[in-house]
Amino acid sequence: MYPRKPLSYREQLARLNAYLGRARTDLRRKYDEFFGATKGRRDCPLEVQIRHRAVDHALSTVKLLEACVQEVQRQEAMFYAPFKPGDRIEVGRHEGGTFETFLVVDVLPDKKTLYSYECVALTRSGAMYKRGGSVRIWPRASSTIRASEAPLNADGRWESEYFRRCAETSRIMSIHRGDMSLFEAKEALLGGVHYRRKDILDPPPLDGVSE
Repeated sequence: MYPRKPLSYREQLARLNAYLGRARTDLRRKYDEFFGATKGRRDCPLEVQIRHRAVDHALSTVKLLEACVQEVQRQEAMFYAPFKPGDRIEVGRHEGGTFETFLVVDVLPDKKTLYSYECVALTRSGAMYKRGGSVRIWPRASSTIRASEAPLNADGRWESEYFRRCAETSRIMSIHRGDMSLFEAKEALLGGVHYRRKDILDPPPLDGVSE
């Protein structure tokens, strides 16, 4: 089968959100049917078990669709963001002030600014700070974000390439391939499952992939 051209980000989001709406309606219907089958003092145990399984399956579908919508939103944000995961940036938050150097580890969607950066500060030696975690940086009129030429040591170069490859791999697997192995199921705190994107670095090659 020849490689098929994917829809635009907007079109993919529209299709996924429409599907998600139908899946949520189906989940509510299955919940109603389950409670209808168990509201009496007597029931059919096998029917109850099958309906319970149908609810679990419908709920899993909704959670997976929600993860898919979030991933396409992330890919759209990454497309429009000037800087990508693995890039070094300098951020000055006050006019005339000093600049801080960061490594972009991810690009996240934002309703107001379309995209924002998840970053980790770089040490003077050129590696990610191991303490303090990541920070979220938004493109705003009150701050300046520009490319940085700060040096990277061996660890910093590996970290930069790692996040760059993760971003490229997730784009191929989500936008072009629809590869569901991009997501993994995790147990939710209150029961059930939710899905998260995995950091997968080496998908099968896809010839002729372009934006």
